[in-house]
Amino acid sequence: MTSVLQDWVADLPLRAQGTLLTGVRGCDLVPKYPLDSIERRLVGAVRAAFMNPADPREVDAEPGCFFLSAPPPLDEIKPSSFGHYPWHWLSHLVHVIEVLGYTHPDPDSRYAWHLIYRKFVHSFHLNPELHSQWLKRMSEDRVAAGTIVS
Repeated sequence: MTSVLQDWVADLPLRAQGTLLTGVRGCDLVPKYPLDSIERRLVGAVRAAFMNPADPREVDAEPGCFFLSAPPPLDEIKPSSFGHYPWHWLSHLVHVIEVLGYTHPDPDSRYAWHLIYRKFVHSFHLNPELHSQWLKRMSEDRVAAGTIVS
């Protein structure tokens, strides 16, 4: 293996690849215990969705491990339980979930991630971004549009 990123990630627009990388780190405010908290499980599953583990035996090896092979069941994810975390971290997490929900190569995984994305967006009283809108945003020429983010 030559990369920590799964091969399919290289086919994404660069902005989407960068977005995925913002989800690698968990929030500094997430407590270590309990090891199987919803936050830790969700971030562990995000990592496994687009990264290659250094040692595949460690995936799902124990509660709270760095890589978890699947996100928590949808009925266990309650976006309101994330309300005490910084919006900056939470917005990165939701954007990563959106990327996975639109691009993951496995249709079942892609669907599961998309449902999680929609659940978060609904809880924020927002409309989900359409795939065409997302792709346009990920591919936009910000220099030409004058929308460079500082």
